[in-house]
Amino acid sequence: MFKIERHISILLFFGGFLGLFAGCEQAKFDDEVSKDYSLDNSHSKYHQLVTRPAKELSNVELYNRLLTLWDTPYRELELPTSTGSAHVIVSGPVDGDALVLLHGMNVDSTMWYPNIKALSKHFRVYAIDDILGPGKSTLNTSDDSIEFLVSWYFEVFDLLELEKPSIIGASQGGWIATNLAISHPNKFNHLVLLSPAQTFTWLDPSIDLLSSLIFTLNPEREGLDEYLSTLSNHVESIESMYIDHFLRTSKSGSISPLLLDMKPFDNEKLSNLPMPVLLLIGDNDLFNGQDSINRANQALPCIQTNIIKDSGHFINVDQAEIVNRQITEFVALNRAC
Repeated sequence: MFKIERHISILLFFGGFLGLFAGCEQAKFDDEVSKDYSLDNSHSKYHQLVTRPAKELSNVELYNRLLTLWDTPYRELELPTSTGSAHVIVSGPVDGDALVLLHGMNVDSTMWYPNIKALSKHFRVYAIDDILGPGKSTLNTSDDSIEFLVSWYFEVFDLLELEKPSIIGASQGGWIATNLAISHPNKFNHLVLLSPAQTFTWLDPSIDLLSSLIFTLNPEREGLDEYLSTLSNHVESIESMYIDHFLRTSKSGSISPLLLDMKPFDNEKLSNLPMPVLLLIGDNDLFNGQDSINRANQALPCIQTNIIKDSGHFINVDQAEIVNRQITEFVALNRAC
């Protein structure tokens, strides 16, 4: 009964080209990844969207507008997969070590705008829109299980020719990244978890959870700041264009089909992860606390943990400089366990 109540608490909190064109798209993609690229840092393609009111823009236009904050050269790829299309934003040196970014629930790859420039200085970065989420990837099957999603990600990795990347997951993306690592433990160099949801411990009911529930049931602009304050210590530092996009996603999105599947991993599964793991959580993190740190240190054979001060669940925004530095230093060491 207690586990059922926990699932209910979590539920309350969280409120394409195929066939004929597949060969053409694959050929185009092969050409793109086989050479270096340089794009206009002014991002003129989407610049005209910046001055337009959010209410006049579609969901895709709000996404594109946020890419004007992608303060480094990038390329958007649309990869045909067996179950839809995968949207991937690629940046960084072509000969850099591969670094995959998995975003959180009810957001998309645009959440990485505070981190992408720093990470792209050192790594070849692939920010992938979850095909079950609200980004630009598109789904053409009814399967929405975690087993399907794991298989889909590895199909995308194969298309990108990523042999052994490091992987970063934030919030639900951390839980998904852990699933990927457990399913194929020898296919990743490093695993970085940023405030992962439901990965080491259960989400406990709280006043902040109740506040989040109120917004989830009625996602309107007047309640957004209070809602964001349950997730961020520095709401004022979040770009207004991202807030516009976040609000639209909250209104138009649906509850993640993986929500009730999300539960902490048992020690046996975690103990089989051979790669170095970095766990970063905020000192005011709705999802994690010292108990998450303790559990990770106990279960994982090669783990480095840190609590980021003056930060909520959105640690990649609240303390972007610290998080970027710690990720870069950890992955660049390329140490073995």
